[in-house]
Amino acid sequence: MINLLHATPSGSELAAMLAATAGRPALPPFGDPAWSTAAANLVVASWLAPLTALANTEADDPLPPLTDALYADFFKTGERLPFEKVYFDRRRRLGRAAIAVLLGDHATRTRLLPSFLRKLGEIMDESSWTIPAHVWTEPTGKNPLHIDLFAAETANNYADLLVVFSSVIPADLAQRIRSRLRAQFFENYADREPPFHWTQLPMNWNAVCHQGVLGAALAIETDHALVARMLARAARCLPVFLTGFGDDGSTSEGPGYWSYGFGWFSELNAQLEHRTRGQLSLFEGDPKVARIAHFAPLMTFSEGHLVNFSDGGRTGRLSPSLLTYLGDRLASPLLSAQGAAVYRNQLHDGVDLHILRRDFFYFSRLALRTPAANVVEAAAEPVQPDTYFKDYGAVVARGRDACGHLWEFAAKAGHNAEHHNHNDCGSWLLNLDGAPALVEIGAPEYTRAFFSDETRYLNIAARSLGHSVPLVNGHEQAVGRDFAATVLVADLRPDRVEFTVDLTRCYPAAAGCKKLHRVCVFEKTAGRIEITDTCELDAPGAFESMLICSAPVTRDGADALIAMPKATLRITPAAGSVLTAVETCPYRGPLGTDEHVHRLRFSPAHLPSASGRVGYTVTVV
Repeated sequence: MINLLHATPSGSELAAMLAATAGRPALPPFGDPAWSTAAANLVVASWLAPLTALANTEADDPLPPLTDALYADFFKTGERLPFEKVYFDRRRRLGRAAIAVLLGDHATRTRLLPSFLRKLGEIMDESSWTIPAHVWTEPTGKNPLHIDLFAAETANNYADLLVVFSSVIPADLAQRIRSRLRAQFFENYADREPPFHWTQLPMNWNAVCHQGVLGAALAIETDHALVARMLARAARCLPVFLTGFGDDGSTSEGPGYWSYGFGWFSELNAQLEHRTRGQLSLFEGDPKVARIAHFAPLMTFSEGHLVNFSDGGRTGRLSPSLLTYLGDRLASPLLSAQGAAVYRNQLHDGVDLHILRRDFFYFSRLALRTPAANVVEAAAEPVQPDTYFKDYGAVVARGRDACGHLWEFAAKAGHNAEHHNHNDCGSWLLNLDGAPALVEIGAPEYTRAFFSDETRYLNIAARSLGHSVPLVNGHEQAVGRDFAATVLVADLRPDRVEFTVDLTRCYPAAAGCKKLHRVCVFEKTAGRIEITDTCELDAPGAFESMLICSAPVTRDGADALIAMPKATLRITPAAGSVLTAVETCPYRGPLGTDEHVHRLRFSPAHLPSASGRVGYTVTVV
């Protein structure tokens, strides 16, 4: 097995491999026993029934329209959601119809096959598969020849659907799909000079776009020389994606974007290895890939929560089909166990059919990789070890106190030019008994303003005032690679974790900060976290420390109380520190909803001062 990224065969050698292994797409065709076996699995049946019921209610409805006005809306307003809600709903509806036909009984197939074919044709007729926010200079919001994340996803879905349903898709529609994919994706990718910008990005765009384009080509393209040229280009570009990960497997994109970027990279590996009968790989012989594969599981908390620094989502479980594939491919019992545990969660709690990417790609892999029902029923969520990611500058630790409360703690150093950056060096978060207590906002609603250099750090989600970090002489942390923290101590013991970071360089010169150290101490059995910030200034001035929480806050004398579902947290200022304010900070959530967090402000009791210490402890009442 040759790792394509380590030793790339010549174009003629690649074409010969592809010709010799032609006709091996990643998914079996309609009617293959693999689909009936999957449908008979009780775990699959638990979500297939509500999915089929929803597909039936949608059977006679036209897809919600993507009008010219919706395409043009982002250019006019900078708002993404009006277009994207419709765009992704259309793809979810197509996926539901396809899966219901594929896994359903004869009556379901008869009822829903016309619905599936109609939806397939309607999305095929979209003039541009790229979302307007990714062609922001186009007043029409359309650019059929631009390949973005979601155009690539659509291309891969269409190639999969063409393979699986080749026996029932009308010949003229099948030919239109093939022609569009070849012209707009395969030749466009292989021949474009200069290449698309994402080919040189060390983050999720690189992997996702490559997976969509190459995955589709591996599935349906019969011009082996063309696919060989595509693979040769990818062999030069995909190593750039892997440089976005530290040698320890970490990425500042966090576990959510790990699922997207590395998840799609892994799916491309599955397609490549299967299509070439194991001759070509993106994984083989690369120990860093195995370390990357374990990063996100180590960054998960219990009850479906994630460590969500930067633009990460706070809630959500990693894909069980991805975890299962990685566990099998990398022979990792930990990954396999976590995959089975997430499948068990789906068996008991169901699958949300309405969130992003519940499309054919998702459900086809979910069904085919589901373990036997008895394996899923017996699965338990593995206990992840405490971990320090040196390259990322982040620590994750867990422990139970003497009263049985589960404490899950994470903190970071980092720098302020990370992927999906927030100015958050030194921030930390805590979940108690499986519920968020002291939080990161993570990703807010994505708009043009949020991705503008001029306005991003006016948003509470990205600026320092939206994170549990210090404020020095009224100055927040500054954006840029030079504004970086340094880890001084990362001491992880069975009962105690100490994480000390130097934050001095994170603040602009105007802050007058000569020295700023933060010490985080997590005492597991005692159920206690202590945060201490020590600051030295050029001249007497002001110094504060912020703490962000989402649950209700009340004052109890000098302390603050945070009401949690199973307990109450007490926040006690350290000697010489005072809690000066509790503020409510509104923001728009990822789905455009009105959200808020609470910001607690602590300062030394006596200001102004040229040096001082501010701190607080977190305990359970």
